[in-house]
Amino acid sequence: MPKLAANLSTLFQETSLENRPAAAAAAGFLAVEIKFFEQYPSDLFIDNLTASGLDLALFNANPGNLGAGEIGMASLPKQRQRFEAGLIKDLALAKRLGAPKMHVLCGMTDKELSRDQQYATAVDAYSWAAKTAAEHGVTLVVEPLAPAAMPGYFIHSLDQAVRLVEDVASDNFKILFDFFHMQFIGGDISRRLNDVADLIGHVQIAATPSRHEPDQGELNVDFIFNALDNIGYSGWVGCEYNPKTTTLAGLSWADKYLSRPKNSIPPIIKANEQSPVKAENLPTGTLLGRVWDPKAQGPCIVTVRDGIVFDITSKQAPLTSDICQIKNPVEFVKSASGQPIGELSEILQADTENDEIFHMLAPCDLQAIKACGVTFAASMVERVIEEQAAGDIKKAKAIRQRVQSIVGDSLRELQAGSDEAQRVKQALIEEGIWSQYLEVGIGPDAEVFSKAQVLSSVGYGAKIGLHPSSSWNNPEPELVLAVSPDGEIVGVSLGNDVNLRDIEGRSALLLSKAKDNNASCAIGPFIRLLDDEFTLDHIRQAQLSLTIKGVDDYLLEGNSSMNEISRDVKDLVAQTIGNHHQYPDGLMLFLGTGFAPTKDRDVPGEGFTHKLGDLVIVSSAGLGELQNIVDLSTNCPPWTFGVRQLMGNLAKRDLI
Repeated sequence: MPKLAANLSTLFQETSLENRPAAAAAAGFLAVEIKFFEQYPSDLFIDNLTASGLDLALFNANPGNLGAGEIGMASLPKQRQRFEAGLIKDLALAKRLGAPKMHVLCGMTDKELSRDQQYATAVDAYSWAAKTAAEHGVTLVVEPLAPAAMPGYFIHSLDQAVRLVEDVASDNFKILFDFFHMQFIGGDISRRLNDVADLIGHVQIAATPSRHEPDQGELNVDFIFNALDNIGYSGWVGCEYNPKTTTLAGLSWADKYLSRPKNSIPPIIKANEQSPVKAENLPTGTLLGRVWDPKAQGPCIVTVRDGIVFDITSKQAPLTSDICQIKNPVEFVKSASGQPIGELSEILQADTENDEIFHMLAPCDLQAIKACGVTFAASMVERVIEEQAAGDIKKAKAIRQRVQSIVGDSLRELQAGSDEAQRVKQALIEEGIWSQYLEVGIGPDAEVFSKAQVLSSVGYGAKIGLHPSSSWNNPEPELVLAVSPDGEIVGVSLGNDVNLRDIEGRSALLLSKAKDNNASCAIGPFIRLLDDEFTLDHIRQAQLSLTIKGVDDYLLEGNSSMNEISRDVKDLVAQTIGNHHQYPDGLMLFLGTGFAPTKDRDVPGEGFTHKLGDLVIVSSAGLGELQNIVDLSTNCPPWTFGVRQLMGNLAKRDLI
């Protein structure tokens, strides 16, 4: 039975390096390996690796200047001083990380040297390195790299690697047998594996020739593992492959070899923490919300008075959806008797996964969760880009430049459904960039879809979830209307309509997969009820702010204005509820986003995508802040408290 080690340089790139040990552990790996540390690993990475309980099976020693074409220095006489200095530093790192093995690369062929000269240099350098590493209890390995994959690499055949290991003649100097390269270098795997069994120090796998998941290539992965068992190999098998889509989506081949159930521990050992809300950023006005009651083991209905949260749950109105149906919900909430349960600032900071304490919930309960899409010019353009890129983030920049050169700001002032909008539509058709997204953006009919199931939304402080198959995604900060069954707008909240751009970009028919996943809808912290001090006109002129703080020190900040929306909020409500469609328990209606984050995060030209551990803060004056931390939907607490559980809980408390 193989022992699999996740290569953190190629797997789990959906998140930052610091978070990958935890993600690997959650997927069931017991060890990891890594190619190169681009810089000395951060304390956060080391802490998270330790906390994950994983072994670090191997990492590559300093390869030199990769950007200048160096890929190792052992065979290069002019680089001997750098080679030795780098190895000493890497051995100290190996000790700190608890790594028993290092891959020491040989270097590229030097045309100024004869092959014999360069080989002699390599033998001498590796002999010194092996002796030095032995003093630290570290085994070194050398890997032959196939010319097809690494043209010009000095050690490019198994025979050369065998000769080198035998000439160095040290017990702690072995061969790294990578099945990907070995299949390129002549195949005949079984025989050659048996021939060098005693010299193998580490093994890696990937499909040949694609370097994707190892079950997709010329070699059968079960055959590989049987062959390793037959030679008595008991070391780690490094999974050094590039996932075809995302790591978890392609990991089914390894299910029977992984040692723990997937997601058995959280993927974030250390991540961003919620930021304390400043007094000036607390919500104001008449507030209606829900808080988890640890004694009742269910939700209570709350309001805020002078910074104190009051439980106003009653038999008359045990649900926020009940209160939103009352003729004058503001007066009801203001006059309701209640019990103080704590300071707002403390409850906002409470752990939402601890059912033994008061903590925030989404402020809605039986209301349907609906959402409007493509209601701002910026989001219209980005939806067109997603569609034309077919979900491929690498194509986005070029398409964005082309679309913006044609459209410019022409969509920003358009009134949806107007005669002018029809003229713009015809012009865009002639340019060849008309889209289904522009149809709902500037055409007569708004896009209204079901964002989440009743009671599935998460509130302030909870994790928000990304489907594990997505690698291009972003938050969508929005205002969310609370609408009564009669179609009256009674209040407003903040929301995050988490969006998976790659999935929706492949096909609009995948909208439900892109939008409705576990913990993919956040609403909160409260519903601010409309009154004379906060009216529909305040909503129409509201300013929203978005802040994203990554564990990789990435920072994105932006603002958008509701006065740039393409349809009036009353029009969006009228297109959602009326004689054509009723919502007897009312609804929460996302109004669409004016944000289109395109600031590059990692790869130039690929724009923004989330990483696990991102702290997302949506804020607006008078409504407060909605803070959530990004995780995989498979790792967020599963949604278990549905309508049946709610009704049973209320009945047990004699509230219905």
